[in-house]
Amino acid sequence: MGRRVYAILGDPVSHSLSPAIHNAAFRAAGRKARYEARAVSASECGTTLRRLALRGGGGNVTVPHKERALPFLDRRTEAVAATGACNTFWAEDGAVWGDNTDVAGFQTVWREATAGRAGPLDVLVLGAGGAARAVVAALLGDRRTGRIGLWNRTPERARAVVRHFGSPCAVALADWRSSGADALVNATSAGMNGGPAPVDLRLLAQPPGAVLDLVYGRESTALVRQAKGMGVAATDGRQMLLRQAEASYERWFGEPPPQGVMRCALG
Repeated sequence: MGRRVYAILGDPVSHSLSPAIHNAAFRAAGRKARYEARAVSASECGTTLRRLALRGGGGNVTVPHKERALPFLDRRTEAVAATGACNTFWAEDGAVWGDNTDVAGFQTVWREATAGRAGPLDVLVLGAGGAARAVVAALLGDRRTGRIGLWNRTPERARAVVRHFGSPCAVALADWRSSGADALVNATSAGMNGGPAPVDLRLLAQPPGAVLDLVYGRESTALVRQAKGMGVAATDGRQMLLRQAEASYERWFGEPPPQGVMRCALG
């Protein structure tokens, strides 16, 4: 058998660091596999996903296809069922599986960012796509979580996420400026490739105690730079990328990646 092919499917994907960290892990483990970035449209995503998986490979799904991937899965983990989104896929015994390792990835990053802080912690989540769903699922699994305020430029999408989870802790916000949250999580794509921040932190009712931007780039995002300029602890999406990638690797191969390799490749 030739090299198994794994890929990240989305649009855009040219900025993704996933190929670098996964290929480093493949080399270190001596696996005959390669990982690549593939820009695919909504109509191409499902068929590409199934073709890669059924040929012995797998991969990840990123914006804007995490929710659109579901109809192409034969089996779903509890994380996919909980979020209604998939970011990791592979095949077992002829069946295509989907998981959402973003949930586990964010749980780890959240615990690190809020270590030593007691609840209840109110959180403002920006976005209503697959990443936001993973964030909400992770937060609902933390006993310290108080209110989760969800804001999206399209209000109905935020309300749809709230209905999906059906938790009294999660509410859709009409205006993000009214939030006085303990932490802010950017689960939109705003800020990618050096773009502007999704919100102006100075307009919040009060500054958050921490900012977690799931977007990353070659340099700090605009949101992270503004937060740090205000004296607010902030981190970009590199750590979540790393954590979900480690979990994805374990789903594909049944064992964790070589220790420390992905982190070193991330830089």
